[in-house]
Amino acid sequence: MAFVFTVLVIALFLFATERYPIDQVAIAIPVVLLLGGVLTADEALAGLSSPATVTVAAMLVLGLGLVKTGAVGEIGRWARTAPLGSPMTRLLLLCVVVAGVSPFLNNTVVVVIFIPVFLGLAQQAHEAPSRYLMPLSFSAMLGGTVTLIGTSTNLVVWGLARDLGYLELHMFSIAPLGLVYLVVGLTYLFTVGRWLMPRRGGPPDLSQKYDVRRYITELEVGDRSPVAGQTLQDLEWREKYGVSILGIQRDERSIPAPGARRHVEVGDILFVQGDTAQLLSLSRKLKLKTTAERARRALNLDRGDARLVEILVAPGSPLAGRTLRDVNFQQRYDATVLAVQHHGLMVQAELADISIEVGDIVLVHGPSTALDALADVPGFVPLAEVERTVAPRPRALVAVAIMLAVVALAGSGLLSILHAALLGLLMMLFTRCVELREVYQELDWTVVFLLAGLIPLGLAMDKSGAAEWIGHGAAGFLGPVGPVAAIASFYILTSLLTAVVSNNATAVVMTPVAILTATDLGMNPYALLVAVMFGASASFMTPIGYQTNTLIYGPGRYRFRDFLRVGAPLNLLLMLTAALVIPLLWPS
Repeated sequence: MAFVFTVLVIALFLFATERYPIDQVAIAIPVVLLLGGVLTADEALAGLSSPATVTVAAMLVLGLGLVKTGAVGEIGRWARTAPLGSPMTRLLLLCVVVAGVSPFLNNTVVVVIFIPVFLGLAQQAHEAPSRYLMPLSFSAMLGGTVTLIGTSTNLVVWGLARDLGYLELHMFSIAPLGLVYLVVGLTYLFTVGRWLMPRRGGPPDLSQKYDVRRYITELEVGDRSPVAGQTLQDLEWREKYGVSILGIQRDERSIPAPGARRHVEVGDILFVQGDTAQLLSLSRKLKLKTTAERARRALNLDRGDARLVEILVAPGSPLAGRTLRDVNFQQRYDATVLAVQHHGLMVQAELADISIEVGDIVLVHGPSTALDALADVPGFVPLAEVERTVAPRPRALVAVAIMLAVVALAGSGLLSILHAALLGLLMMLFTRCVELREVYQELDWTVVFLLAGLIPLGLAMDKSGAAEWIGHGAAGFLGPVGPVAAIASFYILTSLLTAVVSNNATAVVMTPVAILTATDLGMNPYALLVAVMFGASASFMTPIGYQTNTLIYGPGRYRFRDFLRVGAPLNLLLMLTAALVIPLLWPS
């Protein structure tokens, strides 16, 4: 038991500090428990074959099919143009649409699709994005509580409870409470929550917002410089020096975002960005002169065919967890990253070696054709409108029909959630709504490996007696206060824990404890299971507790305290709702 508690504490600490990727920490857990003799080999590998893990993976494939066929994107396109009334009415109706889609589709995908829509809505209403993106994220989370497949957290609790012999949770078992949650949450967001939301805009000019011109240096090509006559591709300054050429001033002509085949001529003034020491080394080595006075026409980064675009790094992005140097970004996409925004902090120095994370925003400069192509790369979400070639999607209706069939089969009880999800996965693949290579390349495998590593931890807690020890202690503490207070206590504890560590990790730890505590108290175990399920999804108080909050943090220019200010009252309101409604739906 002591060994399991040690592993648990270390794992929670590493999850909270994010010193290592959470899936990497999760995979280490069953290995440590196996080597420590707590679990057998079969038990250590149980997470890979767990119904929860397999169901989550299958549902992710179903969601990917809806995205790849354009079914989800079509909702976003409709939302941009549909006549939905005044800005406030439009915001409310779009939040209802988001909440209506989230019970059946991964809510991270929903938020990624709708971020540009809500940003456009804020721009049309001349409002700060911070007034629009928080309702988007919170609506997606609230919608995910309506069905068991709405979030991976719900499926984790369902799978662990099923392994422990509690089989009564089905697709729509939690729908009555989820719908009450949704109504209460939306009412708060458009009344008190609306008043509490920050009004934090920013400069409309991206070069001003990121202050990129302060980091641009001008180098003049003299007649003795070996640079003259070479193409930008031949120079390889990005690879050798970490220096990017953003534009060229040639006599009276300005050339923004020059292509790799552009030749450099004597007399050219090169607008470059890079580390000061590297620029000095480069100018000495290649006999380049710093101009005595700035060029008569300063480089316009948004002129002609060149543009600046903010790109949000979403799950599945080739940049997630890697550096610009790792992916050879400039050569691969014919565009240059000028700055990175991470948790509200702007970074302009040594960009090539910064590890990019999901939720970061990269400021990209390049020709329009390159930026339009970049918008089609999975995991890159432009925070402004870009031209996209919308190809016919003949299988979109097929993908929607498959998803509806999965929901109908699981909801009616004809098939279990696991069986229905696996059948839907096969149908998505064999109807070619999604290709197998796309599953390998674009699926968010982080969630799958996270569950594969965490579920054995739940088994270890149960097997070692750690969960029983905590459960007995909780029952002794909660015994005198009654079922309503017990539900409220589990809800609060779960929501506080999920604010600092992964919600799936919280669900794994709390599920066996909830069952044992309920047994000791003589309560209906499903009452505390549902409290854990909803508490783990109540990640409203921090930008790191849930991935949808992480995704809106940068585009909304939020600060950490903004989530606490708006989310804490919502958490308290939903806790009271759960404490009052759960005993009515799952009486002891």
